[in-house]
Amino acid sequence: MTEPIRTVVFDFDGTLHNCLIVYEKALQTAWDGLAEEGLVKPRTFTSEEAAGNIGLPFVEAWGRMAPQLTEEQWAPAAAHVGQEMLRLVNNGTAQLYPGVPEMLQDVHDLGFNLVFLSNCKVDYRDAVRRAFGLDRWFEDYFAAEAYGFLPKAEIFTRYVQTAYPGRYVFVGDRYKDIEAAFATGMPSIGCLYGFGTQEELANATALAASPAEITPLLERMR
Repeated sequence: MTEPIRTVVFDFDGTLHNCLIVYEKALQTAWDGLAEEGLVKPRTFTSEEAAGNIGLPFVEAWGRMAPQLTEEQWAPAAAHVGQEMLRLVNNGTAQLYPGVPEMLQDVHDLGFNLVFLSNCKVDYRDAVRRAFGLDRWFEDYFAAEAYGFLPKAEIFTRYVQTAYPGRYVFVGDRYKDIEAAFATGMPSIGCLYGFGTQEELANATALAASPAEITPLLERMR
């Protein structure tokens, strides 16, 4: 008999949090600073262009936007993005997607362990945890910075899996989430309402067009 699924591993930005609201503003001001220094050409990011970076490790995101820059050159701008996003989270600008609190409550009430796994920094994890009252639903939090920005699959196998026995489902909106699930032999739910394309989520076990679709999918997978 197959062991039941006990734990749901949630990505955060683009899966629970509509972070484009805060990221787009933060990215534009950081880029403007680089342009003033003469390191990049001035540009205005569209929402679609900014959204393409969400959920990616910093090195990959900045490598896509400014491949001519060294990490030493783009790192201060990346730090600015993080600081500005923190400010906007703390002043109440940030928003979860509509229906996310209700979905998380339903998943929690079904008896699943909810685990947060994100390519984020520790201070960002702590800020959103407070801002949205995530402790109502989540058992544990894993921010990539705390593990040297290891890939999600490695953080999962080294740290998450040892703490929570049983089977898992990964829920996320980018290919990194689906890759982590595949690499660890776990099923996944791709969130079409987030920032990934349908093509990059093609290998997900199931797809959700809204947060409300996640709970019934988990019930069927269980």
